[in-house]
Amino acid sequence: MKWHIVLVYAFLAFALFLSYGIISSIATQQYELMEIVADIGAILICLDLAASTYFLKLVKHPNPKTEAHMPKAQKVVKVTRKVGHFGIMLILCGWIVPML
Repeated sequence: MKWHIVLVYAFLAFALFLSYGIISSIATQQYELMEIVADIGAILICLDLAASTYFLKLVKHPNPKTEAHMPKAQKVVKVTRKVGHFGIMLILCGWIVPML
């Protein structure tokens, strides 16, 4: 099994784990808003890393079957990078703002 597929599944599994934690904490009414904001940021970063890891393989090692998907892959990577940057901002807001 190739390492990039393992990483993609690990990122997606961690995003699902964080989603479960958010849903269960909201359901039990035991949550803090900034913790949820930071967890949502981590989920967005996990999705960014999973998409980037998956599609960067197509961009770096093209073959005749994947050349038709190159513009779509580059667009997906560009969009997920912006989502990842938004996730970083959410984490910074969730961790640093309560300290101030």
